[in-house]
Amino acid sequence: MKKARAILAGVVWFLSIVLPAHGQITDLWLEITGITNDTASLTIHVPEMATNNVYNLFFTTDIDTPCTWSRVMRCEPGQTNPVVTNLPPTQGFFMLGGPIRLGFGQQILDRNDDGSTALVPLPFTINYLSNSESALYVNNNGNVTFDKSLSTYSPVNLAAAGVKIIAPFWADVDTRNPDSGVVRYGTNVVNGYDAFGVNWVNVGYYNFHADKLLSCQLVIINRSDIAPGDFDMEFNYNRVEWQWGDVSGAAPPRAGFSDGITDYELPNSGVNGAFLDTNTVTGLINNSLNTPVLGRYLFFFRDGQPLP
Repeated sequence: MKKARAILAGVVWFLSIVLPAHGQITDLWLEITGITNDTASLTIHVPEMATNNVYNLFFTTDIDTPCTWSRVMRCEPGQTNPVVTNLPPTQGFFMLGGPIRLGFGQQILDRNDDGSTALVPLPFTINYLSNSESALYVNNNGNVTFDKSLSTYSPVNLAAAGVKIIAPFWADVDTRNPDSGVVRYGTNVVNGYDAFGVNWVNVGYYNFHADKLLSCQLVIINRSDIAPGDFDMEFNYNRVEWQWGDVSGAAPPRAGFSDGITDYELPNSGVNGAFLDTNTVTGLINNSLNTPVLGRYLFFFRDGQPLP
C-alpha cells in the first residue's frame, strides 16, 4: 500500500515514502495544504508515471488500534487536490492507499489482444484445489491458468472453461492502445511472506479502447509455514470502468476460481453491471471479503481447499 500520514493537532507534517513500482523508483506522498475547523485541504503528490491512478484517502483518530481506518474519499483519476469536510474535532491521521499492492511488475506481457505468456514458474509450490502447482500461464484477459494458456475473450461459467483457472476479472482485455497499461507480473513480499502477483492495472478493452480502464490484481501468498502447499490469495480491485469488449456478446465478466470441474465465483459474477464502480451496492471496489480493505477479496487455501 502506498501511504503517507499527516497529523491534525496544531502541528502539521507530512511523510514522503519512496517505493518501488513496476521496477522503478517512485515518490508518492500526501501534503496537508490547509486546515479550517473541520475541513482539511490536501495535495497528493504522485509520480509522473502514475498520474492516472485512483487513490483512496483513509482517516482515523486512533492510529494504535488496527482496523479503525475509514475511507473518507475516493480520488478519481487525475484528482490530486482532495478536500475533506466534517472531520471530528480531535487529532487524526490520514493514509493514502488502496487495495492494489505495490510491486509484482518485474515481467511484462507485451501489448496484445487475447495473448498469454509462456509457462511462468512460481517461486513456491501451491496445493490448489488438491492439485500441486508450481507454474502457470498469465493470460491477457484477466486470468491465469495452469493446464494451458487461455485466449478466450467471452467469459463463461468458470467450470465450463474446462481448465484450472484463477480469474480476478475474466473479460476482453486489450492493451494495444498506448493509453492502456500492460499486464505485468512478478514477485514481492506480503506481510513477511513470499508472494507472486499479476497486475492488470489501467488496462483497456477490445477493440483498442482506453477511454475506460480496469485496475485489478491477483496476489498468491506462500503460507507453507502452516502446511506444505498452503497459501492465501487476494483479488484486488481499484478501478472497474468497463465490463466487455466490442465483440464479447455482452457477456459480463467472471471472477473466481475453478479446477475445471467445480467453480467458486464471487457473488454477482456474470451479472450485467454488477462489478462496475458505478454500482454502489455490488461494485467490486465498494465491497470486500475477509478484510476491512474495500476492493480486496481474501481467500485462505488450506490442505488444497478454500476455507468457507
